[in-house]
Amino acid sequence: MKLFLTVFALALLPTALLAEDWKTTDGMVYKDVRVIRVEADAITIIYRDGGALVPLFKLPHDLQDRFDYDPVKAKAAAEARSKADAENAKALQAEIELADKIKRNEQIKDAASQTNAPAP
Repeated sequence: MKLFLTVFALALLPTALLAEDWKTTDGMVYKDVRVIRVEADAITIIYRDGGALVPLFKLPHDLQDRFDYDPVKAKAAAEARSKADAENAKALQAEIELADKIKRNEQIKDAASQTNAPAP
């Protein structure tokens, strides 16, 4: 059992060594950061308290350089993300409305079948 725990601890060691703390230009602190995904305008991270999508413009210059931050590309990517988010929200709202309509129709149908059913 001790051997297993030792091997397990050694396996986790590289992950702990690679994690770092970040402080954004607006003062937000992320502890034990692990980068999940890098995009032109933002980085998806996992950190001690959860996950976040951090805009590259909020990172210090050394981190911006590490992730090849380009303000022009970032602006275009942010606009595309905003447009996609709006389209997704609109589609989600349409699905919610359709589900509500189906549910109302089923309730009306159930109510009608109960009033037309013969008494026991």
